[in-house]
Amino acid sequence: MNETPMLFPITQSEFWKQIKMIIENVIAEKLSQQKISPPNSHLPEKALLKASDVCAIFQISKPTLYEWLKQKKLKSFKIKSRRYFNRADIDDLIAGRMQA
Repeated sequence: MNETPMLFPITQSEFWKQIKMIIENVIAEKLSQQKISPPNSHLPEKALLKASDVCAIFQISKPTLYEWLKQKKLKSFKIKSRRYFNRADIDDLIAGRMQA
């Protein structure tokens, strides 16, 4: 392979070593900044959950779910005639950040 002349005061091999170190450092920094949460296999990967999804997660009936809504243990909202739950609220409830 032909060596291309470079206009740097270092050798080509040293240049590529430094580039490699910089890339590894940036990747390591980005990975450490990412919020890595343990996978919840029982939670669907959706931002909004239906009432049936929430019932399946907590293994409760729909009347119990609606009782939790009355007791303000969970928040929901309606779009037309359907009721949805925010996944973050469900995660908080599971993690114990909300009272169940």
